[in-house]
Amino acid sequence: MKTAVKTFIFVFLSIVMLAACGSEESEVFDVDYSFKAETTDLEGVTIRYLRETGGQGIHYTGSEQVLGYEIGTVLGDLAMQRIKDVESSLNCKFDIKYFSDTGSGYADYNNFRMNNSIGEYYCDIFCGVSDRFREDMKTGALMGLSELEDYIDYRNEEKWGRRNILEVLYWEDDVYGLIPMSWPASSVSYQGLTVINEDLISAVNAADPRDLYENGQWTWQTLRDYLEQYHVQEGNEVKQYAVTFQYRGDVGMVYILSNGFRLAEKGPDGNYRSGLHDPKAMTAMNEALDIVNGPLSYTVSINENHLDALKNGTTVLGVLHQAEYLENLAREMTNFGVITWPSGPDVDPGFITASHFNLERAIVISRFSPNVESAAIALNALYEPFEEYPTTESIREFLFHTYFFDRRDADMYYDMFLNSQYSYFGTVTWNTMFEWLDYNKSPTEYIESHLEAVDEHIAKEVAPSKRGVVSVWGQE
Repeated sequence: MKTAVKTFIFVFLSIVMLAACGSEESEVFDVDYSFKAETTDLEGVTIRYLRETGGQGIHYTGSEQVLGYEIGTVLGDLAMQRIKDVESSLNCKFDIKYFSDTGSGYADYNNFRMNNSIGEYYCDIFCGVSDRFREDMKTGALMGLSELEDYIDYRNEEKWGRRNILEVLYWEDDVYGLIPMSWPASSVSYQGLTVINEDLISAVNAADPRDLYENGQWTWQTLRDYLEQYHVQEGNEVKQYAVTFQYRGDVGMVYILSNGFRLAEKGPDGNYRSGLHDPKAMTAMNEALDIVNGPLSYTVSINENHLDALKNGTTVLGVLHQAEYLENLAREMTNFGVITWPSGPDVDPGFITASHFNLERAIVISRFSPNVESAAIALNALYEPFEEYPTTESIREFLFHTYFFDRRDADMYYDMFLNSQYSYFGTVTWNTMFEWLDYNKSPTEYIESHLEAVDEHIAKEVAPSKRGVVSVWGQE
């Protein structure tokens, strides 16, 4: 490892392993590896692969699946065939265990972490929720991908994910996990997607937000102009709201991000600090506060049944997690479109943004695997793009024909993920950035009372990930 701390940890863990084995000999990999899978013989090695089936209820969670795809579907069949092909071409065997992150299923994460703490093998490859691997990454229990670059081209962002998306998996001087980005719909996970009820838009004779976006007119001000038109009330009964959010924090999230806010950025001293220092954050917070509490607040609904509001036609716009769309609305609605939140005054028209607080399909390789190189070679071959979907363009076409009725929707859905930023969910960073609307304080008062704690958290948890990206790529 490159840093002194990780070197110490790795040496300590190595001593534990050697003591258990009663030998001081270095580990020897005696398989004849080559760069091309078709000429590589892994000599019958078995690769143990643990894989979570869902993750917090927002992906397909049934037991009948293969590598994240439902059995019996086109992609499920392709994944099943890929396993067979890789096993045959590389002379290896995948021992894949699927588990659900509920009840006793969480035990696999705990067992993985406990075995890592004493330097013992639990599995070769693990695919699951990214933040569950953060501590293992920090202690050196996971393989840095730079150590495996002869076997995995981890800089191939089309195949393994862009650096902004993978930030949660970077630490100080390396990246410790990947996502199967080139597999259609396998890794996309973000929040902030705005769904448009097209029937209601037409009924009130308003412009389609997608047309406004294409003309550079989908802005905060345009939304304000339409809120009253979108809202329909007869007497005391609200027939439809202009926009529905599940939580007040979601309002803060879309506004602060849509004005170009960055959760962490370099200050004058070159160190990372909170984006709350940037005036554009205050601009966004004041706008969100006025939308929720100001003269137009009657057009906005905060409703945990936001999905039902969209399906039942009682809201024109609804903001949600993309998986809620993919697993729910796309299966039940035919009168919808999707769009990013309108842009603020401090960004250019056409600005696209979203946030992700976890990667549901993060893939890591254990440092304590006895088959590290074999696992890397097999993993790289396993997640080659499908011949049927060899490019990003073909993946967009798949999304369009499977989940949408307008190609613009497929492009927007995908581009929002590509432009999303890691939001450090469940931390003081997330709470301050997005959930400040839950507190009875002005934006100025709230920032002043929380900024020091946020900056401290960024220095401790966010800056090392940012430095990791710079170390690998030379820049963010």
